[in-house]
Amino acid sequence: MSNLMLLPDGMRRWSQKQGVSLDDSYAAMTDKLVEFTGWAREEGFTTFYITVSSVANYSRSAEVVETAMNAFTEVVRRSHDTLNFNYSGTLDVVPEQWITELNALRDKSDKNSGFTLHYIMGMSLAHEVIGIFNKYNGKIPAMTEEILADNAYVPEPVDFLIRPGGHVRMSSFYPLMSPFAEMGFSPTLLNDMTRADFDAVLEDLRGRDRRYGLYPA
Repeated sequence: MSNLMLLPDGMRRWSQKQGVSLDDSYAAMTDKLVEFTGWAREEGFTTFYITVSSVANYSRSAEVVETAMNAFTEVVRRSHDTLNFNYSGTLDVVPEQWITELNALRDKSDKNSGFTLHYIMGMSLAHEVIGIFNKYNGKIPAMTEEILADNAYVPEPVDFLIRPGGHVRMSSFYPLMSPFAEMGFSPTLLNDMTRADFDAVLEDLRGRDRRYGLYPA
């Protein structure tokens, strides 16, 4: 079993490049994420994590937040009956209407599909750690890695992470319990990525010597 995380990026830049509205760019993103989900499944990944948003993203205008959330939700509307769907994150920053719909889609998704699409919304390492601390402060004798893992936004170590769009930075998208995630950065904007682009990044990721902090044998 292995998993893949995607950091979608570049919708505003793609809209400017194509001379289309931001709504059209996010609609194209929806189509691309449906494709990407299929690619991840075909490549044998059992969980596909998509970082929908950081906490800071919800400081954008209500119109932009609605456009983005509707586009991400549309991916689940189209695919929930063929896969298991789940979500996590700093959920108190996400407008309630989207939590309500995503919760319903999660309940209706195919729990026995063998493949999970997992959204992380409101990513922020600081919010994540503070939330876990506040939940257990004064209630346990000591924090442990097991407690951290049980409450982390991403419940398992991420194997591979792909960020398209040309920015070589994480932008608050740090999976807490994934110290050995292999990261692949593509110069191509998400909406322009082809299967060949995906395969090239994945080939690089899979070809790396993963040492997990140890010296080579």
